[in-house]
Amino acid sequence: MKRIDINVDLGEGFPFDDQLMKVATSANVCCGAHAGSVELCVETVEKCRSLGLRVGAHPGVPDRAHMGRAPIVIEAEEERVELLRSLMEQCSVAEWDYIKPHGALYNATTEPGPATVPVVAVALQLRLPLMGMPGTHHEHIAYAAEVPLIREGFADRAYLPDGRLVSRSEPGALLSDPALIGAQVLVLAERVDSICVHGDNPDCVEIAALVRSTLEECGYEVGA
Repeated sequence: MKRIDINVDLGEGFPFDDQLMKVATSANVCCGAHAGSVELCVETVEKCRSLGLRVGAHPGVPDRAHMGRAPIVIEAEEERVELLRSLMEQCSVAEWDYIKPHGALYNATTEPGPATVPVVAVALQLRLPLMGMPGTHHEHIAYAAEVPLIREGFADRAYLPDGRLVSRSEPGALLSDPALIGAQVLVLAERVDSICVHGDNPDCVEIAALVRSTLEECGYEVGA
């Protein structure tokens, strides 16, 4: 049976990290820009390594007021260069197994645009696989950087008919019904390598446990 990874967002300062580490098989660790701190990042990476988790850099836009989720506006070359500098600085704080852009940076790079160039450059320079959404521009970024794409889906987010995520500003964007989450996990498992659970959701520990039990009960091997 196919192996499916469970990835969770850690190191952002929320109180669920230790519990999530026991359920997940990969950790997207905040690099201290959109939330958390460099010290927390390093500490979280060390904990994850000790538990045998695959560890990915989770760099974001240094916009702590909106936790890196406000829309990105890049209108000048200087802004693109500054974003690249910030991403490289964030990724320099630890050794990583892959890179997964956070929040607005993730959303912006699902389509062609100025934000994709710095992400390609980072993946190319660090030779890190990219974790991203299949069927989006993330596939082109991985191809351009000549790195593998770790295809992921989201257990706790609603999808539009075209495969994009429902905006967080829209009603129903975050899933909480166990039946809906379980059903979505099984659909996603057929077409992704990894399933994400966000670490800032108060129900994230229960959702991650549900994801794991659903996969295991249906015969999937859970692992990175």
